[in-house]
Amino acid sequence: MKNKISLLLIALLVIGLASCGQKAAKIESLSDLQGKVIGNLSSGASEENAIAMISALIGGEPAGIVSYNRAIDVLAALKSGKIDGFASHQFAADYLLKRDTQIVAIPVVDVPIEGHAIMAVRSEDVKLKSMLDSAIIILRDNGTISALELEWITNLPAENEPAFNEIPVIEGAANYYVGVSGDLPPLDYVASDGFPAGFNVALLSEIGKILNINFKFVSLETQARFTALASKKIDIIFCHFQSTNTNYFDELKNDGWIATQPYFVYRGGCFIVNK
Repeated sequence: MKNKISLLLIALLVIGLASCGQKAAKIESLSDLQGKVIGNLSSGASEENAIAMISALIGGEPAGIVSYNRAIDVLAALKSGKIDGFASHQFAADYLLKRDTQIVAIPVVDVPIEGHAIMAVRSEDVKLKSMLDSAIIILRDNGTISALELEWITNLPAENEPAFNEIPVIEGAANYYVGVSGDLPPLDYVASDGFPAGFNVALLSEIGKILNINFKFVSLETQARFTALASKKIDIIFCHFQSTNTNYFDELKNDGWIATQPYFVYRGGCFIVNK
C-alpha cells in the first residue's frame, strides 16, 4: 500500500513539474496573434466588424475579441493573462510603453493606419458644431494645436501624468457639458482622483477662450457616450475613428449626431504584448 502511495505521489510530482515547465509561447510577430484572444477598446462597432479589422491587421482570425472601456483596463487584462495582446494606435502605445517596461509593441507595417479625433454633437446642434469648427480652425492655423500636441502627447514625460488645470469660469457665459471617458490617454484621460485631464481638456480650455463659453466635464463610461449625448445629459463627446477602415467608420455613423472638424490626426498602429 505504501509503495502504491509513493508511486502515486511521484507521478503527481512529475506531472506538476511538467506543467510548471510549460510556458505560453512568446508572441513576437503579428502572425503569432492569430488564434489568440485580442483586447480592443469599445467603440460601438459590431464584434463582427471588429474581428474583420483585427484579422486584416494580423493576417488571420483571432480566437476572440474582448472589448474594454479604457486603455488602463485592457492593459490590466493583458497583465493578468485574460488576453494575449491588444490593438493600439501608435501615439497611445507610446504613452504606455514609456510607463511600463514589461510590455512591447509589434508594429503594423503592411496596412496603412490613419485616424482622426473629432468631437460629436447632436444633429440639431448645428450652431454648436459650427462654433467648434471655427475655433478648431483658428487654433490649428495659429499653431496652438501643434503646441498642445507637443506638450500633452509627444513630449509628456514618463514620470508625469496629465494633470487637471481648472478652467476659469466666464461669468454670464453659456455652459456646455462634455463627456470624458478616459478611454485613450493622453488624448482622453481621467486622473486617479476622478478629474478629466489631458490633451482634450487642454484643447477645450483654449476653445472656451475663443468662443467665450464654459465647458463642464462629466466622467462617463465609453459605451454610454452616445446614449448620454442623445438624452441631452451632455452636449459634446470625444470620438476617434480609423479613417483608413471605411467599413468600420461607416458602421459608427449615426443620424443622431454630427462630427466636428478633426482636431488631431494620428498615424500608425501596433499590438501591445507582454515581454
